[in-house]
Amino acid sequence: MIKNIIIFAIFSISIISKPFAKDDVLYVSVASSLYNVSKSLIAEWSKESKVKARIITGPTSLIARQINNGQMSDIIISANEDWLAWMNDRNLIYNKSTTIIAKNSLVFITGINQGLFIDINSDSFSKDLKENLSSSMFPIPHPSTVPLGIYSKQALKSMNLWGLLKEKLVFTSSSRSNLKFISQEEALLGISYFSDVFTSSKVKIISYIDEEKFYYEKPTYWAAKIKRNNDDNDFGFLEWLSSEEAQKIIKNYGFESIK
Repeated sequence: MIKNIIIFAIFSISIISKPFAKDDVLYVSVASSLYNVSKSLIAEWSKESKVKARIITGPTSLIARQINNGQMSDIIISANEDWLAWMNDRNLIYNKSTTIIAKNSLVFITGINQGLFIDINSDSFSKDLKENLSSSMFPIPHPSTVPLGIYSKQALKSMNLWGLLKEKLVFTSSSRSNLKFISQEEALLGISYFSDVFTSSKVKIISYIDEEKFYYEKPTYWAAKIKRNNDDNDFGFLEWLSSEEAQKIIKNYGFESIK
């Protein structure tokens, strides 16, 4: 009886541990704004490589901290270079592997059923914005940690709107939660990545925020290999992300490709 129990326990452990074996699965931690496109990228790559992959997603600040705390991951795709520098300082990534895979832009958005229009290039833009926000909050991911929040604060300060909106701000946890807040009409308008709006049927663009006219760092996505068990084998996934095939998928989701 005891012998049978021991055999069963060993068998159960082997079943549980098998999906986590390095040789079987590639673990990819991705910024939340990349979640939808990452599913298509992983599906196409796995079909070609015959290697299974798992996606771990969340705000860049969260997935970086999770990896620092021991989260199993082989690749990170960050929406902010500063968080990769933070990880490099902690010896978590192969710094030489760091590569840009995509870029993005910021837009003002509102709910699809809202009849709102504001011209960002109008002399009365600030006044119009203030009037429209008289009974609404303005959602933004936390500007001290979340990339969309960081970029949004830069843009709003460049437009001399940060002081105007400060009392209206409500902090969200990620670009996806920010989009949800606006799509559910809990706020009249807000800022989003163009790629998030590109794949949503519940919001619409009010104005593009030109980074050359209104300064903000161009949202850029960086990928890097994670140091884990002294093994940097990513099955060629990182290199594949720069291929024409992968870049076509990235572009189809509203991102700017690097090709």
